Amino acid sequence: MVDHRELFEDVTEALTRAGFDTGPGPSPLWIDRHPEGVVVGWTPGAEPGGPPSREALAALSGAAAVVLRERGYLVAGTEEGDLLVRCAEPVTAPESPEPEAVPEQWWG
Repeated sequence: MVDHRELFEDVTEALTRAGFDTGPGPSPLWIDRHPEGVVVGWTPGAEPGGPPSREALAALSGAAAVVLRERGYLVAGTEEGDLLVRCAEPVTAPESPEPEAVPEQWWG
């Protein structure tokens, strides 16, 4: 498995700056390493006051996805309803062939 330690730290920092509770202790938010990047999810019932509704969890996921996409990460949903976060691949322009030489024209 690829170690995505830097991605893990960056995702945690981005969510913390956006106001998500990523600190130690009881929190419904969890962040974990994944072979393709980092997974962000919520554990219903882990927060005081009872579990949030499905709509609330969907809103949290949507907000987290927006925050992470704004930071340039690729974010996709998983079958379990979590977020898979990956680094964006660097975009490189395809190599273009050398332009054809234009024959000189003599007007005379």
